[in-house]
Amino acid sequence: MDAMLPSRLGKLRIICSLPLFSDAICLKKQSAAEHGFTQVLLSIALAPQLGLSKEAECELIELAIFAELPKALLGDPSFYLRQRHPEASALYKEVRGRLYKETEESFRMKTSRSPDLHGLHQLVDAFAAMLFIEKECLLGNSYFLAERYRTHYHTMRRRVLAGESLSSQHPAQKADGAHSDDLSGQMNSVSTQIDWCKAINFLDGLCDDATRARLEGGIGEYSATFVGMMEKLKEHYRYKGWSYLFAESVGEHTYQVVFMARILASALGLRPQERIELYRLATMHDLAESYASDVVYPVKVREKDLGKMHADLEEKVIDDVCSRLGITLSSDSFLGTIVEICDRFSAQLYFDRERRGGNTHFDVPNTSMDRTREKYRGKHPEIFLVLDELWDEFQACFVASTKR
Repeated sequence: MDAMLPSRLGKLRIICSLPLFSDAICLKKQSAAEHGFTQVLLSIALAPQLGLSKEAECELIELAIFAELPKALLGDPSFYLRQRHPEASALYKEVRGRLYKETEESFRMKTSRSPDLHGLHQLVDAFAAMLFIEKECLLGNSYFLAERYRTHYHTMRRRVLAGESLSSQHPAQKADGAHSDDLSGQMNSVSTQIDWCKAINFLDGLCDDATRARLEGGIGEYSATFVGMMEKLKEHYRYKGWSYLFAESVGEHTYQVVFMARILASALGLRPQERIELYRLATMHDLAESYASDVVYPVKVREKDLGKMHADLEEKVIDDVCSRLGITLSSDSFLGTIVEICDRFSAQLYFDRERRGGNTHFDVPNTSMDRTREKYRGKHPEIFLVLDELWDEFQACFVASTKR
């Protein structure tokens, strides 16, 4: 049965289809990858507001990048089942810890064990889930109305306002005891102190801005807010109507790009500051598409004026977002190259998925990846060695399955 377990890239593909709130009746399903994208972007926005050290900021973002991936093995267990059956909740928690550790080891990535950073990550996770519930309510899903103002985020918010800390144990902490050998080349968890009220105030402010814009100016004003852009990116689908088998949102694509950047950050031995800059570039590389929409690659290549106008508009939108958040995007060409390669590699994954499903629209060469490989392989062979290893492992799973 172990032969059925997915490869590393296979896990990444699974969470792009795995729905959040899988036991609920939803109008617009949100995948684990889209939820992961939300957590990463919120972590990038929140960390500088709290004055975290660069090491702590990096570890918080990397917690958000990794946290959804173990769901590829466990799925998203029923929240209501865990609420009503303590024995089931305890068992799921134990299994989740083991699978989290197993997934870390398969990718050779260890996430921070800091109780403060993990508690902060859980707050971001809860806020992201609250945004999903709020959207379902606004769309008219009456099943969520009873939970609208009593989400897990609201519970955590009350605890903070009562003077409590949200520090909590990492899910893999117990599993660590069974593994005496630490993952080589990984950062130790940094110690930090969190201003929990400041974190709550910042997140509340993001939500308030979006609500005010929606009520005063409708969808147009809402779309220009940080939360509006973040949420709308899950409603925009790549390749327009060509991808009729496995529609992939820009949010899911962005999560894949960020995750591949995380893999390369470790492989290339990037320092915390470089990692933060890389994750910002990767997470925001398509953010403006929620405002300016997407133009498919062949049209961008053929219609030069449209492509340039689109690129200029996106740049202005991103500059405005970064200014509001008080962050800057790096102009380092090497980091930009990593994001570009990861962007094209994500497209390669998607082409493969559609082809295997029988979508003949994608039975053509992936020219964007081919051109990127030709452009950068001579300068950065180490990047393609990592990606090609992942790709060969991924493809071998399909070959092996046909022989049994």
